[in-house]
Amino acid sequence: MADFDNNNRGAAFKPFDQQQMILQGKINTNGQDANVVLVKTSTKAGKTIIEVYEKRGVLFENDKQDNANKPDYTGPWMEDTPTPMRLAAWRKDKDGKPYMSFEVSAKQNSGATDFDKIKSVPDLSLQEDAIPF
Repeated sequence: MADFDNNNRGAAFKPFDQQQMILQGKINTNGQDANVVLVKTSTKAGKTIIEVYEKRGVLFENDKQDNANKPDYTGPWMEDTPTPMRLAAWRKDKDGKPYMSFEVSAKQNSGATDFDKIKSVPDLSLQEDAIPF
């Protein structure tokens, strides 16, 4: 049996009940700005901690144009590689629970969005408990 290759793939699910986004902002490390999100959660032992997450990409909704296999969202994946990278995401559902699957690949020249010009993303704050799909 062949091993499953999950290289350049991933998935995201609804946060755990104890996870709560509490703050967002910027941090500068050695002259490099980064956007961050702070998530309050707890360890298995019940100790409260704050996890710090850095922005790695942006997703824009796609017009699927009658192509069911086309990603629901695509956008730039901000990685320090010689080749610009693209993040693609598909909305999925398993046992009534929504999630997204991801794939990272070389940037594709579709002409729809000029990913190289994206410096920041407008504030698209979600209502509490809202799932954006």
